[in-house]
Amino acid sequence: MRPLFSVILIALTLWSCEENPGVNKDLINRIPTDSKIIIHTDDLNDLGQLIKGNQWYEQLDGLSRLEEIEKASSFLSNYDVDEESLIALSIEGKNEVVITLITAPIEQRVDSTKVNTTIDYNNAKINKHATDAQTYYSLNHNGAHLASSSRLVIESLIRRNIDDYIFDDGFKEIYKRTNNGTTFYVKASEKKWLEQFLLGRNINDNGNHALWYQLELRPSDSHFQMDGVITYKDSLKMDHDLYNQIKAVENQIQEIAPTSLNILKSVTYKNPTQLIDNLKRFHSKEIKIGTQLQDILDNTQEMTEIALEKTQALVFTLKPYEAIFLNLDSLSTAKFTYRDQTVYELDEPIKTSDLKPLIQAKEYRFVTVLGQHLILSSSPTAPEEFISNFQNNTVLGKQDWWQEAMKDMSSSSSLLKITSTKELKRTAETASSDDVKLINKINESEYPLLISQFVHEDEYAHYHFVIPQVNSASTGQMVSQIGTYKSPTKIITGPFLFPNHLNKKHDVAFQDESFKLHLLSDTGKKLWSKALDGPILGAIEVTDAYKNGRKQMVLTTTKSLYFIDRNGKDVNTYPKTFKDPITQPVSVFDYDKKRNYRFLVTQNNQLTMFDRDGKEVKGFQYKKGAAITSQPKHFRVGTKDYIAFAKADQTLSILNRTGKPRTTINEKIDLKSELFSHKNKVVALTAKGDYIEINLGTGKLKTVTTYGEECLLSASDKTVVIQYNNDLIINGEEHDLPYGSYLPAQVSHLKSGDFIHLVETGENRVYIFDRKGEILPYFPVYGKTKSEVAQSKSRYLTTLDGDDIIIYKW
Repeated sequence: MRPLFSVILIALTLWSCEENPGVNKDLINRIPTDSKIIIHTDDLNDLGQLIKGNQWYEQLDGLSRLEEIEKASSFLSNYDVDEESLIALSIEGKNEVVITLITAPIEQRVDSTKVNTTIDYNNAKINKHATDAQTYYSLNHNGAHLASSSRLVIESLIRRNIDDYIFDDGFKEIYKRTNNGTTFYVKASEKKWLEQFLLGRNINDNGNHALWYQLELRPSDSHFQMDGVITYKDSLKMDHDLYNQIKAVENQIQEIAPTSLNILKSVTYKNPTQLIDNLKRFHSKEIKIGTQLQDILDNTQEMTEIALEKTQALVFTLKPYEAIFLNLDSLSTAKFTYRDQTVYELDEPIKTSDLKPLIQAKEYRFVTVLGQHLILSSSPTAPEEFISNFQNNTVLGKQDWWQEAMKDMSSSSSLLKITSTKELKRTAETASSDDVKLINKINESEYPLLISQFVHEDEYAHYHFVIPQVNSASTGQMVSQIGTYKSPTKIITGPFLFPNHLNKKHDVAFQDESFKLHLLSDTGKKLWSKALDGPILGAIEVTDAYKNGRKQMVLTTTKSLYFIDRNGKDVNTYPKTFKDPITQPVSVFDYDKKRNYRFLVTQNNQLTMFDRDGKEVKGFQYKKGAAITSQPKHFRVGTKDYIAFAKADQTLSILNRTGKPRTTINEKIDLKSELFSHKNKVVALTAKGDYIEINLGTGKLKTVTTYGEECLLSASDKTVVIQYNNDLIINGEEHDLPYGSYLPAQVSHLKSGDFIHLVETGENRVYIFDRKGEILPYFPVYGKTKSEVAQSKSRYLTTLDGDDIIIYKW
């Protein structure tokens, strides 16, 4: 009967109805006193198959409490009952699980277990059964068959006068309306009892949270779901009475709730007066709401507390088509802009103690308006987190798995509660060490959240419980902001992505206006800073010069050639300082892919080559000519090496490894773009917009087509991208960009393929396209002026927001 334990587990995790007046008193009046969980079934065998193969249960299989339930209920496998039955879970002593079966009389036992002993008790004969797993007790008594893992429970049921006994008034009311098929009932008086029970502890359930949950399992391929009702009394000062008869409206909080949230609690209301009336009844006294807070309630329809990893916020959703009703400028002493959104610091904080316990009593001094949402927080970091997640589409409402789960839930709820799996793990930190290890193995990416939704009526609420399941393909395509860094000084170069061999991730480098080079971790933590003698020319090149997987940076300023290890230390005899200015970014060549690197420095019309040890390569001798106007690049075709660059006299030089001419090109070329390698040829754009191919072996030029003077080019070995206004021509196929103003597109070759990335400067969006011209899922994200991508264990994107570094994983 092992699946029964998983059913009980699901019920424990949960922190319409047709009138059916026929109640079998022989069953419900024999439920053991203080039973916490009760299962009604019409077929004991069907119960065992109900959630067979459920992946959520597999996450917690082996939990000590589950093993205890398994042992206590093992006797159920001896029964083959296909009529109305109840199974009850109760606690004996301080914390011992007891399982009891209550069903119709069984004239002949269906199992072959030997009856070891017959116990005479109060004119009844109790059968004591011995099994390999456990001893249990059973008998037919006054029209019912009783079986239990506890002798004390059986004896108490024998003594009970069922004609005068009522197990629980609240249970009787919900049971008589819902006892069809397989149904689960969980006592709800103490909201923390269930989670504590799951973690191996037991607390009394004498609280006033609610009366009972009634739950039914709903089959779904995309998530785990249970539906039912929860009952409560408005005369008993119960927690759920706070939401009684509230007219629920459509939830909107999913539009801005970050997927990285820890806890969310949302209340919707068509008329805030009902909320205040419920508070008055709960406190048994008059409630006076402050003018400012009342004004907020009157103009909104949803109130949500959201706890994030390092901060929290209170969010109000404006009524449809409502404009912001507060004059935030007049109420504020200061304000700042984050990602083009204004955050206000109020002169007087908004205090919420009047709404306790609907929400926590706190003071909120920072305010921002994001779409239809008014976000209050006690620190300036919370608005920033909401803004960044909203702009990056990393909010609940944008996730496919959320949208799929919502198909089986109501669009409106009087109360919505969400707990992240990581928060569930925190709750479990005080459990036994074995249980903590097991719970910490739950896959947070596959099961990110536990969602409870209530739609309250009169002393009951319709209830939905959902655990969304995120498939690995969807997870792999998601984009998440993993790090930021606020530079205290102006950024002049970068950011650049630099591989970290220690953790198989990528760090981020940039240079500020004081010419300091900084390296950040992928989460935005500064690792080191290093003073340089001027601005970096071009990009930072990456080498593995010692062939051990440890990476180094190679870069030039106008004065020096730097060779720096990942700790910010100079390598060997570097830096090399030059009397005449360096005029092009350093070129790094690895001729035979054997990591025997050469560093080529350009000084107007002169080329000088160095090895990793800082020695000048004497075998490279270049005869000076006109000034070099493009960064020299290395191309390999077959077994031959070519070094190519443009010159001020509109000629193109193609050299061999020693710096001597390898191929002569007689035609003049006024280059506009860099030189790119594509399918064993070099391609480029001229100033007139001609897309040309250069045969490095013969020196012949071919004009493939003419695009126009405003076109831009980027290419890799397999992908050519022509950019013209709002069009991208990828390998000859034209694709329309979303309307906007774009910076030059870049093609980057990663382990997982070629990707095109570019920044739209009107709305500050970074787009990434695949080779087919399709925007990748969850893009665009927020960014300005620069984008760079790279891949190690994950794929990374880094960009800027003014002088802020933003780091994404995608």
